[in-house]
Amino acid sequence: MRMFQRAAVGAAVLLLSGSALAPAAFAADNIAADLDQPLWYQAPSEKTLELAKVDDLSSTVVSDGQRGEKGVLGSSIQLTPEQIDKVKAGNFKVAISLGWLGDDWASEQLNGLKETFASLGIEVVAETNANWDDAKQISDLDSIAVLKPDLLVSIPLNGQTTAAAYKRIADAGTKVVFIDQAVDGMDPGKDYVSIVSSDNLALGMYIADELARAIGGKGDVAAMYFANDFYVTNLRYEGFVARLMAKYPDVKLVAAAGHDDPNKGQEVAQALLARYPTLNGLYGSWSIPAMGAATAAQIAGLSPENFKIVCENFDQIVAANMAGKGFIAGISSQRPYDQGAAEAKVGALALIGESTPPYVVVPPLAVNRENLPASYKTIYRHDLPADMSAALSN
Repeated sequence: MRMFQRAAVGAAVLLLSGSALAPAAFAADNIAADLDQPLWYQAPSEKTLELAKVDDLSSTVVSDGQRGEKGVLGSSIQLTPEQIDKVKAGNFKVAISLGWLGDDWASEQLNGLKETFASLGIEVVAETNANWDDAKQISDLDSIAVLKPDLLVSIPLNGQTTAAAYKRIADAGTKVVFIDQAVDGMDPGKDYVSIVSSDNLALGMYIADELARAIGGKGDVAAMYFANDFYVTNLRYEGFVARLMAKYPDVKLVAAAGHDDPNKGQEVAQALLARYPTLNGLYGSWSIPAMGAATAAQIAGLSPENFKIVCENFDQIVAANMAGKGFIAGISSQRPYDQGAAEAKVGALALIGESTPPYVVVPPLAVNRENLPASYKTIYRHDLPADMSAALSN
């Protein structure tokens, strides 16, 4: 998740991005009253706060879709043998338009998509990488439109600027499955098939669990959130705050700071640590900003024994840092391969005229040093690499 939406943001480092504080009814002593919240922030609802009290969320759908759609577990999306035969007989073609490639989340997502499509006899006729540039994604989509695929699976980098390009493809008869978010002006069941995403509120709650565990259930912490208004990362931050409010009264969120570029993690973390030098821990967004925060902590003279960083997404770099007793103490991971497989199955069902749920979620996985080998096997489908295993045994 690292998910981008190129909304207008004043600066890459947003230490003062404040909005209205949470309503008094939902105030909590462990959330600083003067916390600078992102402009898109909404205080956790009563429903979210109730769900935040539930310890095991593995079989509970916590998040709703952008338009309030109820989520359905991705594991429930299966094809019967008869449906598989019908899909194979259709000789369907699919295009995959991703916002970026080159990290583990994108690679595993693509693997899940391609392997599932291959098993269903659906030909992949295009794979595009916008490289974090929504203008490039619009160009990619226009090129895909010429191919007239039966199905498009894509993650929009920007729900506003790319909307017209997606709408043109849908209007031409291509069925669209969105990854993580839809675009403006398109509705489920009419303009697109479904959104498939991680359960991002739950993912944020697991981040809070791991941070609380790492610091022994007590201390001052900060959060480094993604500043742009992107639905899935908004939910993660909201879930993190809700879980602290509901379960961890002795873990105090004393500061929050935003970034609109993952490569600014070190800069943002340095500013936080300069202003709050006695922090016990930090929620560091996803892997790239979190590793920047680890560098900032090292420069500040902190050690992994007295300062803990948690993040979302189980990339190799944070897994290796965790195995080596570095600053990364906990990870709340999406299951990108499983998400890709669910996207492919939803798309295949739509191609043969079957109804599909408008919002499909894949539960996250909480990872720490104790369950690192098993978690790695779950996410990557092979054993922990030898170098990480050696580091873990030290």
